[in-house]
Amino acid sequence: MNSVVEAKIKDFLILNLKYKSTQVGAILEKIDETARMAGFDVDERFAAAGLGAGPEARVASRIVDASILGNGTETPEYAMKKEIDDWVRRSKQIKR
Repeated sequence: MNSVVEAKIKDFLILNLKYKSTQVGAILEKIDETARMAGFDVDERFAAAGLGAGPEARVASRIVDASILGNGTETPEYAMKKEIDDWVRRSKQIKR
């Protein structure tokens, strides 16, 4: 994962979506995992992948896109938050 993009994602999750810093590690792990499954690294190309990467990666792609101030995607914010809440609930908390 690109460290600059990772820092922007952390800031977006904490400042805009109001997640705790203890939850961000699990979210970042899930984003990285879905990007690898789709054949991408977490960078600008993955941010543009959208639906082409699959349903779960669509949300991860939207998070990356919004973090690096992209144009936005077809995924609404409530769907993004619902998927993130599922990731946090199913994962252990990782300090990153």
